[in-house]
Amino acid sequence: MTSLLAEVLQGEPLTERETEILAAAAEGETAAQTGQRLYLSSETVKGYRKRIIAKLGARNGTHAVVLAIRRGLLPLSPQRPPEPVPVRAQASVRRG
Repeated sequence: MTSLLAEVLQGEPLTERETEILAAAAEGETAAQTGQRLYLSSETVKGYRKRIIAKLGARNGTHAVVLAIRRGLLPLSPQRPPEPVPVRAQASVRRG
């Protein structure tokens, strides 16, 4: 990311959409997953993420999430309940 973009955007508040996208990243969603859920292209989501990083003065996406939590922009605990993980039943083994 260019330092010029960071200079221009750093300190600006995050929009509601940017906060939503940052929260999705904090939950581990990929740009493609976030895009699909929000009806955006993954490239659009990546563009939002670059702006978020610049606005927060972060070095990368992980740093942006940490800074947002520290600044109270994101809650420490997830907003959404975790997705259930499917468990495959194992066939019982007969011993004879």
